[in-house]
Amino acid sequence: MRLVLMGGSLRAGSFNGRLLGHLASELALRGHETTGYSGAQLRFPLFEDGLAPSAELVALHAALGAAQGLVIVSPEYNAGIPGHLKNAVDWLSTMRPSPWSGLPVLLCAASPGAFGGARGLGAWRVTLANMGAIVAPEGLTVPHADQQLDEKGAPTEARTAANLGRNLDAFLALAARLR
Repeated sequence: MRLVLMGGSLRAGSFNGRLLGHLASELALRGHETTGYSGAQLRFPLFEDGLAPSAELVALHAALGAAQGLVIVSPEYNAGIPGHLKNAVDWLSTMRPSPWSGLPVLLCAASPGAFGGARGLGAWRVTLANMGAIVAPEGLTVPHADQQLDEKGAPTEARTAANLGRNLDAFLALAARLR
């Protein structure tokens, strides 16, 4: 299956960036083809009606159009969506054909806090559903990521690792049925 991974943080060494890398490795081990977009790759000019999308946005649009699913690993900024990721989504929402219609999406977050970024994922659900994406019912959150992720983003706690595996399996099954 062809999957796009998008997100992380603009900050080097972020928990979400580490988790994104780990998820890409896990998906590759399961035989899936992944293309990742994170950090500076998602640093686009602010969306403005009338501006043409950059070549990088056109490439991201094409990758999403060819994908069977999308994994978003998003930090939580004040219980919401980070500006750079929302900006990318806004740009993509104006491009045709819509990459969002019927696209299966797995939402993930990692945070040193007790909620693991879950509050920000709620905002993602509303935004993505509005564009026609199909968000997997179970998201993946990693609370206390400073203690639960190693340097490569792998969970260090057995329950978190099992939860990651279950959520990936459920998402892959959903994506296979839909696409």
